[in-house]
Amino acid sequence: MPDKEIVESIHFGNHQPPSEYVKTDTGQLVTPEFLALIQQSLSGKLSETSQTDELSPEVKALAEELAVIHLPEWRTEVGRKLAEPTVTSIKQAVRVAEYLVKRGVRVHPELEEIRWTPTPGGQPGVFDTGIHITKDTAGNWPAPDPEDFYNLEDIQVTKTDEGFWVATHPRGLAAEASTKTDAYAALVDQLRQRIEQARHTREE
Repeated sequence: MPDKEIVESIHFGNHQPPSEYVKTDTGQLVTPEFLALIQQSLSGKLSETSQTDELSPEVKALAEELAVIHLPEWRTEVGRKLAEPTVTSIKQAVRVAEYLVKRGVRVHPELEEIRWTPTPGGQPGVFDTGIHITKDTAGNWPAPDPEDFYNLEDIQVTKTDEGFWVATHPRGLAAEASTKTDAYAALVDQLRQRIEQARHTREE
């Protein structure tokens, strides 16, 4: 897990216990409880209660799906974009899963039409939008090329108040330079290195 730093304690007027926020190495603020839940989910050891090991397989499978949800790009039937890819979660995932299972909801892998794939060498799953894949004509889940995750069209270059140019990519990469062209080129080099490293790892 990323290193964390206690930022502040917040006391609410309704006398609830203080909530400490921690900063991840990506600079995002989250609660320790949320960080622990994500860590458990990513490691396959989701445990909201001491009775988690006693839960039925149906409840555990659904709770793991609800703890961290990677939503793909959202478009209308005519192709108009409604929302960008995002990552969300449901609080008390185990409790919600128990309720939904009692309502008849189940995870059926054989009915899966779309599957989320994490970015090779990317950020932890809670901060990674990854990409979604579908089955090929043979009914198998393909292994996407690492280049599919690092689209050059997603690079954005902006000028800072200090006069420098900063190129950023939604996969968590950034580069700064004195000119717009140099910033863009530096980020492209980072993308190339990330892609080559991912391909090398996949071949091992």
